[in-house]
Amino acid sequence: MRLFITLFMTLILSVLLAACRSEPESFSVLPPAMEIASPAGNHSAVPNLVTDGSGSLLLSWTETVGEQSTMYFSTLKGDAWLPPVKIAAGADWFVNWADVPEIAGDGAGNLIANFLLRSGSRNFGYNLNLVLSADYGRTWTDPVIPHDDRAPIEHGFVTFLPIGEGQFFVAWLDGRNNTPSMRKKGGSQSLRAAFIDNQGTMTNEGPVDLRVCDCCQPAALKMPHGPAIVYRDRSGAEIRDISITWWDNGRWTGPFSVAHDNWEIYGCPVDGPNADIVDNTLVVAWFTAAQGQPKVQVAFSDDQGRTFGKPIRVDVGRPVGRPDVVLLDAATAMVSWLDSDKNGEQLNVRKVFKQGQSEGAQVVSKISGASGFPQLVNSNGKVYLAWTDGDRLRTAVLQP
Repeated sequence: MRLFITLFMTLILSVLLAACRSEPESFSVLPPAMEIASPAGNHSAVPNLVTDGSGSLLLSWTETVGEQSTMYFSTLKGDAWLPPVKIAAGADWFVNWADVPEIAGDGAGNLIANFLLRSGSRNFGYNLNLVLSADYGRTWTDPVIPHDDRAPIEHGFVTFLPIGEGQFFVAWLDGRNNTPSMRKKGGSQSLRAAFIDNQGTMTNEGPVDLRVCDCCQPAALKMPHGPAIVYRDRSGAEIRDISITWWDNGRWTGPFSVAHDNWEIYGCPVDGPNADIVDNTLVVAWFTAAQGQPKVQVAFSDDQGRTFGKPIRVDVGRPVGRPDVVLLDAATAMVSWLDSDKNGEQLNVRKVFKQGQSEGAQVVSKISGASGFPQLVNSNGKVYLAWTDGDRLRTAVLQP
């Protein structure tokens, strides 16, 4: 019920903010993307688009018909997707537009994926189930639940990171301290993480931050000294800005602020950050509505996230949010996000430079129905996108 309330609050917030938004700037005339035939069937949603350790492009998604849900993945070969491979299926899954199942691969045939399994009668009580494969998806292990509690509350919003052959890092939002009784004692949603191998053996499972925004997806990054997590933090005064923390010498450092937006909001905006790193350059993209002004912003760091430059606004005046970002090189990023006009939502992209300049925003696609969280990935010098449009999944590659 709580997640429903936060989603409802987000909708109301969007409507209220729309009234005070300025008119958007002009878009570039031509769309920059060439659509690729999607491997997904009807009733498909929640795409996750990633590269594995070898640079291959992986796409996962879920198809739901009636009570039955099935998770698939496909690999891009040349300019086309290979036939879908089934990961798992079930009739008691929790499928939600905001809590996106993910997949990751190490480039040597080892994969990890997740789905959400209902854990009780509460509408939003579910457990995080991880499945692993050592033969590129031909067979999968029995599910592994990384959290050691079984409270009938949310465990999800996962992010994966391959960190070596057969080795993965996983982080998720955990509700064990966010039950009604725990909230009376000051408990809240936490961020937890663990390391897991392709046999399902976990190490270093534990808390990263004990008070974070309830339903904003975190993003994991591979740093020289270990994983980093970028996420929406939550102060005692309900300031929900973006933070970063690192795994260093067996412990979590920080968190450190990416930008001091000072967004005070008494409800989750359901809109987490995304990030990418090349050499010492790290870029973060996020949504904020501080001071009643909705924005999609990008900030660069030259020291692997210890300090960040001034945020660069990239939206065109009516942002829905849900950004993603990739680095094209150490000085240039491509960012995607959802904007809106009187005709509905649209998926946009824009090239942004570390020095603060940006190219004109371009429309990839108008969106006729549910949009979810669009995905953006740089693979072998090409930038790919995946998004939900109504009840179908679409993919595209940006033109040079």
